Amino acid sequence: MRRNSCGWLVRASALGLVLVTWLAGCSSLQKSIDRINHAASATGSLETSIQETLSSKFHRSVRSVSCSPYVDQVLQEDMARFTCVVRFTDGTSYTTPGTVTDPSNDPDTIWYNYSFNDPPGIDITTAPLPGPTVALAAGSSASLFNAQNLTAVVKRLTARFGTQDLILQAAVYPGEVEAVIGANGKAWLVSVTYSGDLKVGAPTSFSGSRNGIAFSQLIPSAIQHMTQLIVAKGAVPLSRIDRFVLVNSLPGGNAGWNITLTSGSTRFQSLVLGDHLVMITPSGTRALN
Repeated sequence: MRRNSCGWLVRASALGLVLVTWLAGCSSLQKSIDRINHAASATGSLETSIQETLSSKFHRSVRSVSCSPYVDQVLQEDMARFTCVVRFTDGTSYTTPGTVTDPSNDPDTIWYNYSFNDPPGIDITTAPLPGPTVALAAGSSASLFNAQNLTAVVKRLTARFGTQDLILQAAVYPGEVEAVIGANGKAWLVSVTYSGDLKVGAPTSFSGSRNGIAFSQLIPSAIQHMTQLIVAKGAVPLSRIDRFVLVNSLPGGNAGWNITLTSGSTRFQSLVLGDHLVMITPSGTRALN
């Protein structure tokens, strides 16, 4: 008999298989204990406070918060200082100083106050667009890959903003258009569903210049024609076409579309008016028009 690291007595010969199982269980148990201890520590509680505050106050989706150094407990009437890295689910991140303070002078009570810097403002002209809120099959009669349906959406946008604004970002899905519309340092996050439901976010400011396209360059018939070419010449089922994403930085500085599929590494690309549609695969590029 001998005692293992978990404090259990195990037999090292005939029960060798059981020993391995128990040791594996011990490792898993230790990890669980470590996670619980970390969450209960001053460091872990600061991380939880940051994540909950960013979610409830700023409506930001957080992937992870990591603060250092590790501090188990802050003493009464004392403060611990940290450096925290916050990563959001949209791929952005920021680093903030953080503090944990116990203002109490009662040794039997732990009462923490937390502080950290607010996240930097989101520049919606460069941040990733949100995904669609409406799911619709590409082959549906209401799909925005159909020129007639998309025309109604473009008219709705033009009526709301007028022709003086630019489309800085855009993604055309079968059921919804997501876009950022802006000019003169102001921008709006916008969505329009195939049923005509228009949502316009609060105006936000940006500095510097941005590339974009005019409303007249979002041509519904070009989207439909490219969809047809991808199906006919690209041998892609209509159901696999996922979205058309506006790109303002194609080679030569041209605007265009990245067309992605629901799965696989194949994608398509064209100029903004639908010219020079190409199929891009790991093995090379092939022109479709």
